[in-house]
Amino acid sequence: MGAFRDPQDKNKTTKDMRVLLYIFVVLSFGAIFLSFTGEKMDAGYHGIDVSRHQRNIDWEQVSKDKNIQFVYIKATEGKTYIDPKYKYNIKEARKNKFKVGAYHYFRTTSSAHGQFENFKKTARKADQDLIPIVDVEERKNWTRSQFQDSLKVFIRLVKEHYGKAPMIYSVNSFYNANCAPEFNNYHAMIGRYNDDPTKHPTVKGKGTYTIWQFSEKGKIKGIKEPVDLNRFNPKYTIDDLLLK
Repeated sequence: MGAFRDPQDKNKTTKDMRVLLYIFVVLSFGAIFLSFTGEKMDAGYHGIDVSRHQRNIDWEQVSKDKNIQFVYIKATEGKTYIDPKYKYNIKEARKNKFKVGAYHYFRTTSSAHGQFENFKKTARKADQDLIPIVDVEERKNWTRSQFQDSLKVFIRLVKEHYGKAPMIYSVNSFYNANCAPEFNNYHAMIGRYNDDPTKHPTVKGKGTYTIWQFSEKGKIKGIKEPVDLNRFNPKYTIDDLLLK
């Protein structure tokens, strides 16, 4: 025969279970959030991109992170600017056996030809393992058509010199407003940061992204400053980005 239970005991047990469930949900969400934002990540990313903003990087220490399959390094911006850390970063990253590529920040204040010459002189083809990236984040006083025409010229020049077209980097909103769907046949690295790891970048029209830059707050041993973290779309691998 079952023992008699006071109704208050039953209510207390139910309340305790609800509290425990609440704590479990909060802790689970917190773990997902930390993992997603890169504040403390042991897995889930495949590559990083760096520039002078990461200051003096200890590439030997970074090489111990086996999650990192690729590194993109800022080389140039506009038609005259050269990232002061590019030569050091490309040399040391290659020395530590990383697959590396260079990127150019595209400005609307100078011609595509002038910008390409700056990039070509800085990012030597012999130093590149991966297709270059053209970083587009501004249109300013250009029309959408002017922006696209200039970007097409830059892409053509890169393809002629390096043998393959560059990947386009942009944040999700800018890409869809200014690049999609006309440039969807190129590889795209899309920046989209949020608190939900299920919210992947969305590309307008037919096509998809190749790499998702999902955090700008990554913590990597050997890099004192926060760093961008990137992961592949499951449809792609490092082999799809190899220059040779």
